[in-house]
Amino acid sequence: MISEYHKQFSLKSDADIQLRVNEKKRELEKIFKSVQLFSDKKIVRVAVLGCADERLIRAHKYIFEKILNQKVELTTFDLSIEHLLGENNVIQHDCTLPLPSSPYDITYGHVLLKFIPTKKQFDLILNSYAALSPGGIAIHVLDKMDYETIGLRLPDGYFTVPLDKYMSELASIGLKYIVVPVKYGIALVLRK
Repeated sequence: MISEYHKQFSLKSDADIQLRVNEKKRELEKIFKSVQLFSDKKIVRVAVLGCADERLIRAHKYIFEKILNQKVELTTFDLSIEHLLGENNVIQHDCTLPLPSSPYDITYGHVLLKFIPTKKQFDLILNSYAALSPGGIAIHVLDKMDYETIGLRLPDGYFTVPLDKYMSELASIGLKYIVVPVKYGIALVLRK
């Protein structure tokens, strides 16, 4: 059954989706100016963690190929996939569990963490890192409200993201990260 969130997203016009795609492209261009992908592979493997609409799958592939100037093999993971049926390389999977078919050169979650219960968010961050090949990059884009809201829930009913806590935990286990400011928040970027 398609969730209410995905139903609402499917009602967005193609023009609205294109605006979102354009912003994702700008975000990723900024991120890749701050951190380079070190890969000598002919095809870059990208795992997209969560996807709100089938129209974004082709857009993700296009964006990564354009920015990296390389061919991309894109796999999209989502807890439910009814809203993505008909698209290639879509796998139903709980991303708080280890990602199948790894390693990937890039793992990418765009405003995904707020949909994950807070107690499982760090598992997702660690899994996105563990699934990387050497030199790979894990990218988690967060809206400002997701990590600045105090309390357990966001106004829309989803979960807050205790970003400072996660950055401390990453540092305590020796995982290096950078924070890249983007238009609506930040990107937490880890390199393997």
